[in-house]
Amino acid sequence: MGYDLMAGTGEVWPHLLEANPHISQITAVDLSAGMHQLAMKRLHAMRAHRIDFIEDDVLASNLPAASADFVVSTFGLKTFNAEQQRKLAQLTARVLKPGGRFAFIEASDPRGWWLRGLYLFHLKVVLPLVERLLLRGANDFAMIGTYSTNFGDARVFVDMLRAQGLNAEFRKAFFGCATIACGAKPVLGSADMNDAAI
Repeated sequence: MGYDLMAGTGEVWPHLLEANPHISQITAVDLSAGMHQLAMKRLHAMRAHRIDFIEDDVLASNLPAASADFVVSTFGLKTFNAEQQRKLAQLTARVLKPGGRFAFIEASDPRGWWLRGLYLFHLKVVLPLVERLLLRGANDFAMIGTYSTNFGDARVFVDMLRAQGLNAEFRKAFFGCATIACGAKPVLGSADMNDAAI
């Protein structure tokens, strides 16, 4: 069993369950029960028996210690400031069992990539325009470009995870348009598990 923190509409669940058929249960953790219920009805009815839900604020969470085999989170980091990211790193270290794995992926600023300007134009102009024209009432993309450039990448969060005693590594995806913090909670007496990832 594991947690999807700030789960939203559960975009990662089909991929996670397909890649890891041994996973019996994913517990979605999010502030919005209504969004979760709508996502279950529209997107995840066929896997509802493998998805649980906890309405919870990850920045003030009482999730039980050592209760998860894995922790994942997609595209929630960029909205957090440094202190909030530190709290998220602390929560991750607390809820993971020894040997448990984690992976956080976030839209990032691909500094140094020659197509960076085009990518940022897509985030800051194209996506919000599509949202205004086709997804009336939605507000998911309005600030995505600003959040992503302010966030930079996941390197600082990797350092925060390491400060909590986790074996964490930094990875790039799509030329740095997304970055990943992944790894595992050490098992006493085990070798370094930096290469472990979901």
